[in-house]
Amino acid sequence: MMNQLSFKPLSIVALTAFSLNIGSVFAATPTGIQDAIPVAKSLNGTKKDDGWYNLSSASKTKTVDGQSVTIAGIPGGGFPGMAPLPNVVSQVKSDADNSATFRKVNNGATGGAFPSSDSLYAGSFSGAFNVNGGKLGVFETAPVDNLANVVFQVEIGGANGYDFYQPSVGNTTTIGGASTHAAGALAVTNYFPTLNLTFGDNTTTQLSANWAELSTKGENGTTSAGGTEEPIYINLYAFQWDLSGYSNISSFNVTFDVVAHSQTYAARLTQSDTFNQVVAVPVPEPESYAMILAGLGLIGFAARRRQV
Repeated sequence: MMNQLSFKPLSIVALTAFSLNIGSVFAATPTGIQDAIPVAKSLNGTKKDDGWYNLSSASKTKTVDGQSVTIAGIPGGGFPGMAPLPNVVSQVKSDADNSATFRKVNNGATGGAFPSSDSLYAGSFSGAFNVNGGKLGVFETAPVDNLANVVFQVEIGGANGYDFYQPSVGNTTTIGGASTHAAGALAVTNYFPTLNLTFGDNTTTQLSANWAELSTKGENGTTSAGGTEEPIYINLYAFQWDLSGYSNISSFNVTFDVVAHSQTYAARLTQSDTFNQVVAVPVPEPESYAMILAGLGLIGFAARRRQV
């Protein structure tokens, strides 16, 4: 299976044509971008919601929570390293004080994300798969009081079946599995976004998400680069952290590594002071159900023996 980009940012088409085998050219505004935009999550308690819905260099009109909004693009653009990413990017929905920012943390092995005509494009001259395309993240310096719940969503179009960089795999010609994921709960992996927390007496810790899901996937054209015509998807992921066990949280950030040639379209950060789970729980496999039922049977047997 081959999952290539649906289109290339205009500023680097000539630079990357020799290293990428792109079989088709697609419309400038694929429907998958709008289909996979971050959506509202119903968190309880006092909530703060920040969104970045147009991580590109061009002005776009997007439907955000049912409302059509025109969002200015990011100034600049160009090849990696030439246009620094501003701290605050296309933030059009903020419930508080703009203390949350979207940032490029660093470049990757062969380049880094920069504003293209439609996304933050992780530029690279490499034709290998699963190359580190740089680190992105959202940073919150004034979280809600008594923070207990964090949900982070990111809309990302992968390359060659990868979207998040997987360091354990290494550079490869093996197609990744991101394009074949079905919508629903995902097992948490060590290459998904990490929450970096500062709490208590300036203590810091790194936390993997408690739950992860592929919320939806938007088809973004097709490619025949692998020899067979197949769809390309933009994936909307959601990750949730239960922080109810931590006190005096002063700041946090959520960071993630993308692969070269991936495209990051949008992100959303939602937080509250009351925990309620909104990200899907993985459904147990059939053998897990058998173990659960067997365990319940043993409990019932032990209870009956106590009654004798």
